[in-house]
Amino acid sequence: MRKAPRQARAKRTVGLILDAAAYILAEHGLANFTTNSIAERAGVNIASLYQYFPNKAAILQALQVRHAATPDQPEAVLMRERLADLPLTAVLRAMVDGAVAEHADNLAMHRALLTALPRSARDDNAPGRLADLAALLGSKIRPDVDPDMSLFIARHALLGVIDEAICAQPEWLTNPVFAEELTRLLTDYLHPGRRKRYSLV
Repeated sequence: MRKAPRQARAKRTVGLILDAAAYILAEHGLANFTTNSIAERAGVNIASLYQYFPNKAAILQALQVRHAATPDQPEAVLMRERLADLPLTAVLRAMVDGAVAEHADNLAMHRALLTALPRSARDDNAPGRLADLAALLGSKIRPDVDPDMSLFIARHALLGVIDEAICAQPEWLTNPVFAEELTRLLTDYLHPGRRKRYSLV
């Protein structure tokens, strides 16, 4: 962004722009994703849009950042507190269900973001998400591997599979077996009772 909105009116304008961008991306695809169409849909002057975003690529990236932002709403905090007392498999299933539902909610927009944004732009919030995972799972996961490494692998395994499903098998996102298999994958890798079954050397 060219500048961050600070006043309430400016924040509302940016919110309208991003809402309009998400709608156009989901309903009409990248072919119709232009700054003019976004400004028209948002009901703002094109000059107002350019005041915050230099081009449509910047809007795409802002959409991804907004989508990936870690929620701090009271219900999200309560959910994390509830999960903290559950066993590992139950926590992972809740995380998988949340991630799958979040992506299934707007397949067209997610597919467009995957194809339009470079990986670095899609993963701007990774450090914060990994810190959240460490806080939630740190005492529950296997101790024989650096937790930063194991959580990094687990997070990207989860998102990588979901991303591929969005593009290749979108119907799986509403299939409960898909969530079960993802949970099994993560549990088998992160469970503290896991033992090395083979050696690479």
